[in-house]
Amino acid sequence: MKTPISPAALLVVIIFGTFFCVSAQQSTDDLQKPLAEQTKNPTAALTATERTSAAAKTDSNEPALSSEAEKFYQSGLALSEKGSFADAIEAFKQSLRIRPNDAQTNFGLGIAYSKTKSYKDALESFKLASKSKPNWAEAHFQIGMMSYVVGKRNEAVDEYKLLLQIDMSLANVLYRIIKDDLPGIEQRATNAETKPTEPTTLPTAPKTTPTPNVNTNSETSTKESPLTEIYRVGVGDVLDIRVLNSASGRSTLFTVIAGGLIDMPIAGGPIQVAGLTVDEIQTRISTELKRRAVNDGTQVSVGVRQYSSHSVVVTGLVVSPGTKYLRREAVPLYVVLAESQLRNDAGRVVIMRSGASGQSLNLSDPASMNVTVLPGDVLSVSGRQEEFYYIAGRINYPGQKVFQPGITLLQAILAAGGTQRQNASVVEISREDSDSRLVTTRFSIKEIKAGKIPDPKLQPGDRIEVLR
Repeated sequence: MKTPISPAALLVVIIFGTFFCVSAQQSTDDLQKPLAEQTKNPTAALTATERTSAAAKTDSNEPALSSEAEKFYQSGLALSEKGSFADAIEAFKQSLRIRPNDAQTNFGLGIAYSKTKSYKDALESFKLASKSKPNWAEAHFQIGMMSYVVGKRNEAVDEYKLLLQIDMSLANVLYRIIKDDLPGIEQRATNAETKPTEPTTLPTAPKTTPTPNVNTNSETSTKESPLTEIYRVGVGDVLDIRVLNSASGRSTLFTVIAGGLIDMPIAGGPIQVAGLTVDEIQTRISTELKRRAVNDGTQVSVGVRQYSSHSVVVTGLVVSPGTKYLRREAVPLYVVLAESQLRNDAGRVVIMRSGASGQSLNLSDPASMNVTVLPGDVLSVSGRQEEFYYIAGRINYPGQKVFQPGITLLQAILAAGGTQRQNASVVEISREDSDSRLVTTRFSIKEIKAGKIPDPKLQPGDRIEVLR
């Protein structure tokens, strides 16, 4: 006969990865027990032969075997509570060799797998749990969440539809995680006893962006902010999340995993954060903690410890080429080049962006340094392109001359050997405007020399003609 599951056992399952409702007997300290990370890959699941053999033994109602299975199961729960998830996995599997179709044991194994980031193994264990107990809402919720994490978005949507029929509150929690994969779906609550925490009618508009939508209310203000002032978290970023009025010794660092999630047990498990700013994430976590009645006065602080999701590549004439990580949605060009350190012979940069033609910029032009760089851009720095101006008329050495930044009209005349007439006084400069049309301006050499008018600076491509 199967030993009833103790309240302590149920508490462990609640702590490790589920979104169970918090009972009045749960304490904040229980929810904040430290969880050790484990990188060891667990072994494969039981073979079909082992399951069949174990099932036959279990069906014979042998008390000794049932007691042994329960012993391994309780050991797995205890090891999970200590954070020894690799050992917990082995204990749960020993129990399943004796009692292979036990839903609770398969569920516990799935939780342990998820804590070691073995999400595919966790998904299979949760499926076995739901197979033995078809209407177990928590198992279907975990199947939906693990399916989303491993990229099986259609299966996640199917589990959401199923949860709408058996547990509306868990359906709403799953909705907040996978809502970008639910365009055009419209369902109504069927569980009248549970008050939904999200609207029961889902949005019908199609997706316009692959990143998660930003919540309304307090989260909308950043939509109006310039891209150079905000940062939206992405996969690979490491967040520093602190519960300020908590005495927990839990690590405050959380890596954003595939699917844009962080695994935060105190808030009930995975939370969707990709595409949100740190202020929006802070609001989302605080709301979830308050909803779960962890602590009505909880204060949450969120920051980015390591930036990894927004990057550009810099190549060419720089001291430090390679991948550079941005700390905003967009940054001025000079910020990236300052980190890369331009070489002395650098003169131009081409910004290549997906879906657009390359933008070539002259590094000697101050306006070029304020051009914004976006994640995914490739910057190629090259040498200065040789530029010219042209001088003709009553001049000793007319022709094409190499342009030097800052050169003035009188300097150009002297570089061309001076005027043929000692008292030459009228010069015209023809320059292209924005429409590629020549605009001609006349200057008096005598007035320039007398200081009555400034000596004009030339630009590449200028045409100079000494008239008289």
